[in-house]
Amino acid sequence: MLAAVLQAPRRLELLRRPEPVARRGEARVRVAATAVCHTDLEIYTGRHPGVRLPVVMGHEATGVVEAVGEGVERVRPGQPVLLNPIIECGSCGTCLRGHGNLCANAGLFGREMDGSLAEHIVLPEVYLYPLPAHLPLAAATLIETLATVRHAQQRARIASGESVVVLGQGVAGLLHTQLAKLSGARPVIAVSRSAWKLELARRRNADRIVNSTREDAVAAVRDATAGRGADVVVDAAGDPALIAPAIEMLAPGGRLLLYGISHRPVDGFTTFPLYYKELTVYGSRALTPADFAPAIDLVASGAVAVDGFITASYPLEGVAGAFEEYERAADSVLRLVIVPGA
Repeated sequence: MLAAVLQAPRRLELLRRPEPVARRGEARVRVAATAVCHTDLEIYTGRHPGVRLPVVMGHEATGVVEAVGEGVERVRPGQPVLLNPIIECGSCGTCLRGHGNLCANAGLFGREMDGSLAEHIVLPEVYLYPLPAHLPLAAATLIETLATVRHAQQRARIASGESVVVLGQGVAGLLHTQLAKLSGARPVIAVSRSAWKLELARRRNADRIVNSTREDAVAAVRDATAGRGADVVVDAAGDPALIAPAIEMLAPGGRLLLYGISHRPVDGFTTFPLYYKELTVYGSRALTPADFAPAIDLVASGAVAVDGFITASYPLEGVAGAFEEYERAADSVLRLVIVPGA
């Protein structure tokens, strides 16, 4: 089979490897589509820590079960599936407490272990989630991101009637905007530097959009909340420079949800506003198995729309060019999708 192997930063090679075989408790999946996200770009450029090279890239994927090993009961050949890319050890303290996403021994598909940018993969059946037949498998790759968004919002306990600001309107930010609206939050305020992303947020029912290159985002949030500030601010951008204004936007007793990932320090950070306004800060890492079924239902029912998120599709043979294009024009990309056999 063909597999896209990252040999070194920015050195992605398409290699032939033996087709994997499903053993007991495992299923072999023909990969239908893999979405390429910002984490993949960071891995590709060498900016993401913990990558074990060489590695087959890719972790947001769907496919069709081709064969199953002995004892497999959850999935069957011919069934479309979504994969859980967080492979946990299952025996450490965090795993036994149900927090496998925090497992110190865990691996991410396409980072510590070979991922989905290949024609076939094999996984234990517990990491595969059946998908409704009516969902297009390329668009269904977005469900994994939605599951991480749901996990984050469950931690922050966004409730009906609360005001919510979402900083950044990439794929995750747009999903945060939609999910906050479904939770009954009002107003939901979408903030971005990009006019076209803000238009997508408007179409997904944001109550107010704020272009931060043209207006003071803190002042706009205060105006939209009658001067009080927001109950919840979601940082979906991962820019350390946004932490100070995010804290300033919050109302007394508010919550800051740090969803976006950054390895850079926050310059000039002080804890005084956390004390003075009695704020709560939530971190959120990836997802848990419990997040998958609700995320699948949200997309399958049409409650959350994932159409319009795929900027371009490439065959597996064009994967190197896809990453080169993504790095050149990252701000104009929501998701690239790699489709083996296309």
